[in-house]
Amino acid sequence: MHTGLVAGLGAVIIGAVLVIASIGRRRRPSSCVNCGAPSAFGYSMQAESAMKDITRVCLSCLEMKLAKDYEQFPAHALVVEPAGTLPCYVFQPISRWKDCKLADEAQALLAKMEISCRHCGARANFLWLTSTGLRDDNAEKVFAEGVSETLLRWGNPAPDPVCGKCCVNLISTSIRSRHLTFIEVCGPRSEDGFVVPMGY
Repeated sequence: MHTGLVAGLGAVIIGAVLVIASIGRRRRPSSCVNCGAPSAFGYSMQAESAMKDITRVCLSCLEMKLAKDYEQFPAHALVVEPAGTLPCYVFQPISRWKDCKLADEAQALLAKMEISCRHCGARANFLWLTSTGLRDDNAEKVFAEGVSETLLRWGNPAPDPVCGKCCVNLISTSIRSRHLTFIEVCGPRSEDGFVVPMGY
């Protein structure tokens, strides 16, 4: 009787495992709201949006949305290259981070930036800064100490002036080459600021 009970319990456990595995196989990945392709990105209108305000998009549709955001942006922004260990890539207005060294440095850098894109010669309103050395465990230092004491000391060259189109191309190239995914991405909006990888 004891053997039968053990065998019966074993059969129940095996059955439950098979059901769970079957459900897991049938669960479809999130789909892009625009084209239905598999989605690896959340797009929002502003950083730290509620989940209901973040739409799922594929990389191609994200690129189209960012192209519109960056090309229509009337102000200036420091754009730090996406980093693989941070789940969000968002625009932050300088006015929201007034007591932050990163905001102070971004404002100073933007005030003296060249007006022509380093890549194509068009009007530049972004400064592109690569993100070598940036990880989830040191991202807070960038906000607290600014780029001069962090990113520029970690082997990244001085930021380059770029136009909106070239900036989006650089972002896309980085995402594709590193196979990155992001929970939330938002483009620049209305005022001077910076685009940075964040973990919230």
